[in-house]
Amino acid sequence: MRIAARARARLPIAAMAIAWAWAGAVSVPASAAPTIAAAASRTAAPVAAAAAPGDTLHLTIEQAVARALEHGVDLRLADAGISIANGRVREALAAAFPQVNGSLTYGRKFDSIFKSAEGDTLIGSLFKNSPFAAVHSWTADITASQLIWSGGRLGAGLAAARAARRSTHANRDETAALVTREVRKAYLDAAYASQLLAIAEAGLSQARAHMNEVALYQRQGVRAEYDLIRAQVDAANQEPPVVGARNASQIAMLELKRLMSVALDRPVALDTPLAFEAGMVPVVEDETLDASKRALIARAEADVEARRQLVRFERAARWPQLTLSGTLSEQAFPPTERPRRDEFRRDLNASLKLEFPLFLGGRTFGAVQRATAELRQAEAERDRIRDGSNVEVERARQEVRRTLAVLAARRGTAQLSQRAHHLANVRYTNGIATQLEVSDARLQMLTAETNEVQATRDYLAALVDLEYAVGHPLRTRGTPLSEIATNLEDGADDHAHR
Repeated sequence: MRIAARARARLPIAAMAIAWAWAGAVSVPASAAPTIAAAASRTAAPVAAAAAPGDTLHLTIEQAVARALEHGVDLRLADAGISIANGRVREALAAAFPQVNGSLTYGRKFDSIFKSAEGDTLIGSLFKNSPFAAVHSWTADITASQLIWSGGRLGAGLAAARAARRSTHANRDETAALVTREVRKAYLDAAYASQLLAIAEAGLSQARAHMNEVALYQRQGVRAEYDLIRAQVDAANQEPPVVGARNASQIAMLELKRLMSVALDRPVALDTPLAFEAGMVPVVEDETLDASKRALIARAEADVEARRQLVRFERAARWPQLTLSGTLSEQAFPPTERPRRDEFRRDLNASLKLEFPLFLGGRTFGAVQRATAELRQAEAERDRIRDGSNVEVERARQEVRRTLAVLAARRGTAQLSQRAHHLANVRYTNGIATQLEVSDARLQMLTAETNEVQATRDYLAALVDLEYAVGHPLRTRGTPLSEIATNLEDGADDHAHR
């Protein structure tokens, strides 16, 4: 997560560096200015795709999520937790079934106090085939026990184990949702960084082309030496932003590879462009968004139920426990080491045992007190998570509205700035405008286009955060950006009248 944080921190800086370094460095006609649609085609071909096609891993954003869910370490840990919970449920359930154990014992007596009686015909014959004086002894035992009543302790323990299992399943779902969010945002960051790199490289190429054009004008005596020097400085200033953008793109791609468990040296191509399909912006339809279906809340509810059952479990220790048990034993005392079947003698007995606590020094009282406090703690944690989730949903909803408004504003600004740059370029070609005016118009255009790309990334990331906050896929409708801008203006007028 630290790598992703650093990458996100550097991306806006790289964008600003590109925009400011372009001031007065590029002379581009308006038709060649980058737009979201043009940038989308560049997004599909990042720097990593320059490797051999056979070695490049092409992934859409959903394929990246699927790969992370399949190979990611976080999901493997969550799946292991589910297996542990299933084992605990089986352990708790096993106490309700009969417990049967078997044993086979061989004993050899090297000396005995009854050895002196071997010469006595009567006594020696009685003891030589008994456990007192027999040299060899074999014992086979089968013991069975069945818990009949435990005051509710068994049922409470089983219910607690099942609630804990539900908690681990919900934890797995929450982990999957978190991984999905992180991978999608990392994918958007990598696409955004790749797009900034493409813009920076195009800007460097255009700056050098403009420098060559000004040099030609200067040799013809149409332009002053100052214009040539300014164009050379602008072209040189464009090189560092390319290096910074390339570094930011590589760092963002490394974070995406880490989340997907892809080898760091394997090139990856992003096939999902940082753009909207057919120019239609997905707008959230459901206005009743809440976090009631979120897996995090379900996990907290299961934890509360598990703690409630553990309180019952500890209280049940005050009641007696009734157990039925039986033992089947076969014994043989052969004259040699290997007994015969007819030499074994059977012994069978059964018992019914009632155990009840008389005085345990306050241990049961302390256990109940601890379990009750843990229940109150789990309930408080559940309420905290529920309130925090509701706040997170509202914050994510407001962020979606903010980024949508910024996106609509950026689109209009980018179009106006492209037109202004085109006019400034035409005026400079005809000798009406100065290079300073062209540089200023170019700076405004490139800043607007860079902001437009960032606005697209921010809005898509806000949708990802909102989907994670509510815990289920969002219901959206495709809306033209021009209609969104009109709706936002109408909403601002209504708010002003109120």
